[in-house]
Amino acid sequence: MRDDVDSDFVNNDYWLLFPFHYSWDTNAAVEDAGVQKLPLGNGSAEKVVVKYPSGGGYSKGDIWELYVGSDGRVEEFAYHRGGPPKHEVFATWADYKKAGPLLFSLDQRGTLNEDPLHVFLSNVAVKLVGSNTWINAR
Repeated sequence: MRDDVDSDFVNNDYWLLFPFHYSWDTNAAVEDAGVQKLPLGNGSAEKVVVKYPSGGGYSKGDIWELYVGSDGRVEEFAYHRGGPPKHEVFATWADYKKAGPLLFSLDQRGTLNEDPLHVFLSNVAVKLVGSNTWINAR
């Protein structure tokens, strides 16, 4: 049970917060790959590749590719699991909402191992340091 809850939390955490993880996770190698074609949509964006080492951590050997638009928002991303079984995700990031000073994408659509995928997050809120109230994403 604990392993299921932990893995589900990590999964949701990365869907919601991955743009923060690539700066928080000091064990990840981050590379600016320049402007590249979007994997799902038309157009192009700045590709940032985040590679985790094969030993230790939640994301062992995983590779994440963020496609960042000129407005600084993630437009699409790709995920490649570092080990078996095959697990590849390509998804758009949309429905951006602001909660306090933070901006979150609450709707991701694409494919998981070529099957349709839709991840959406709801009831997202933040509480600022020193405050007793939650600020809902709007």
